[in-house]
Amino acid sequence: MNRRSMIATGAALVILLGGVAGAYYYVDHKKDNEEAAVKEEKDALNLFSFDSNTVKGIDITNSEGHFNLTLDKSGNWNIEETDYQYSFTPYSYYLNVIAASMSRLKADHKADFKEGDMSRYGLDSPVTIVCHTDDKDYTLLVGNSSATEEFCYVMIPGDDTVYCINNDTGKELQCDISKLRDPYIFKCDDNDIIQFSLVHNGETSYDLQRNFDGDAIWTMNAPETDVSIDAITVNTVLTNLVRVQAGKFEGFTKDENELAKYGLDKPAYTFTAVTDEKTYILEFPEFSEDAEEVWCYDADSCAVCSISINNAAFLSGKWYDLTAKQAMREQFMSVSSLEIDVEGEKHKLSMDHEAQKYIFDDTEVTALGNDDAAANFEYLFASVSEMEHADYRDDVPEKMGKPTCTFSYTLTDGTKRELALVPIDDESYWAYIDGKCVGMTVNRSALESKNGCKNYIEILKNEIGN
Repeated sequence: MNRRSMIATGAALVILLGGVAGAYYYVDHKKDNEEAAVKEEKDALNLFSFDSNTVKGIDITNSEGHFNLTLDKSGNWNIEETDYQYSFTPYSYYLNVIAASMSRLKADHKADFKEGDMSRYGLDSPVTIVCHTDDKDYTLLVGNSSATEEFCYVMIPGDDTVYCINNDTGKELQCDISKLRDPYIFKCDDNDIIQFSLVHNGETSYDLQRNFDGDAIWTMNAPETDVSIDAITVNTVLTNLVRVQAGKFEGFTKDENELAKYGLDKPAYTFTAVTDEKTYILEFPEFSEDAEEVWCYDADSCAVCSISINNAAFLSGKWYDLTAKQAMREQFMSVSSLEIDVEGEKHKLSMDHEAQKYIFDDTEVTALGNDDAAANFEYLFASVSEMEHADYRDDVPEKMGKPTCTFSYTLTDGTKRELALVPIDDESYWAYIDGKCVGMTVNRSALESKNGCKNYIEILKNEIGN
């Protein structure tokens, strides 16, 4: 190759390499620009990013009105200002969900928005949410869900873009009253309730009051008074009660015609619970045995909602469901003597608690040096004091019949009490406590079983040689 050809070839190579380099630069630069554009577009979908724990207040404006809410030191949200006509307790958990959802809000994509077509997205009258932090306020306009309910449309003030966010998140941010209000019927703890009652068609089913003075934790005001209350049962009822949540929420109303739709214009049940701070009055209509829910009206807040029938057992309860399982219970240390007459067989248990003496009839049991005898003396007492009653009946005789079994207590303060059993048939008795029967019955097996008093009388007699 001559020198001139070599120069020409070299020049061609230079031009070729320059073209390749230029093409590479163009492609690479274009790729960088595309990646930057994609990143910019992706970043634009990150609507908010802040620490939800810094939110100290939330303003919500929806079709119902405006709500200004603040967070107190206990972590509870409170309505500070509102133009809504009804009062309700806000659901703190839900307000925290709003703050958390706003703090990390991302859009899936931008909608194909045409200017002036706001009603298509429900953004002509959106729900407005403002989260207030010390550094900044974050405002979101929330519209409707898409036709497929896959997305929810939102906007940010000052930005003409309509964003599509996850529909579940969107529904949380649509902030209707049913979500804003606390779903719990009772805004208190079980220990806060000091009195509760149920009236059914004008008749008191039960009325109990917490007792702060005597030994008993609860006493019954009506329909009976001289009955022992099972504190464990009552505590279980109240624990379940304060956990009851509304099912369907129909809104707030005072309109009798509206209430009539739910049978609440003339309620059959009125349940009342009293705390130091508030009295709850709930009204319910009649309901069938196969009902799955019952409507409830809160007379204070004017809220209409449903309650699952499984959570409404307190409406079916009777006063005797809350009584002690024992027919007549007396504490051993509070009794100085117990006289037993079981179908003509009579015995007397005497206790000198200070001297630690037990006397069965004329025998001082504690002087025998027989620990089993002393233990069986106590078991005999317990077999009477812990004797369980059976069902309650409504067909109590007008006049007391002749008892075949009596258990007469003399308490250490001199008080006399008696449980008398009057036969109903061969297997059961009416139980009269201090001469009064409220329908309580006792089965014969309570006397004759292994733990019955008849058995322990024989055991103790054998122990002391009688």
